[in-house]
Amino acid sequence: MPHEKDQTHWHEPAGHKKAGFGEFKKQPTPYDAFMESEGVPVFRDIGISKVQNLPLAPWKRKGGRGHYIQLLGTEGKWGCYVVEVPAAGTLNPERHMYEEIYLVVEGRGTTEVWLEGDTKKHVFEWQTGSIFSIPMNAWFRIVNATNSGALLLAGNTAPNVLNQLNNIDTSVSAARTTSTSRRTTSKQIRYAD
Repeated sequence: MPHEKDQTHWHEPAGHKKAGFGEFKKQPTPYDAFMESEGVPVFRDIGISKVQNLPLAPWKRKGGRGHYIQLLGTEGKWGCYVVEVPAAGTLNPERHMYEEIYLVVEGRGTTEVWLEGDTKKHVFEWQTGSIFSIPMNAWFRIVNATNSGALLLAGNTAPNVLNQLNNIDTSVSAARTTSTSRRTTSKQIRYAD
């Protein structure tokens, strides 16, 4: 039977050839779309030798520079990224509905943690080699105490939560600072579809 040149057609496999019409690609998940919408590069591979070698890009939501890391085999289960806290600066306050753990790769500083309506912030210090976790749904802000950038590696369950809820606004909140009054208000960031 002759084949039309413009038409996809079935070929019976022979020898070691695979059956089917072609390549099957993984469909992007809500978490994949979230990472892409952030405007930060995404490293995808089986592993990484040194996170310090990743090129960092400005990260508007965080207020620092960063790079997502999506290790093959962990998609949909575990999210990872590196973020640089500006020299003698802070990251933007935020809260989220997923677990998050930080490993301090370089630097020294403090983290402020509070719940909505709290009058007092809980503050703890960290340095190179420290590991700390932020409670779910708590506001927090990471502060760099040095004159050079602090680099933190974060691991979280964001892919699992964002893929199940399919709603970024419910899962991730960030504070917005108004330039006129310099006070922080807790408004959720809206992401374009």
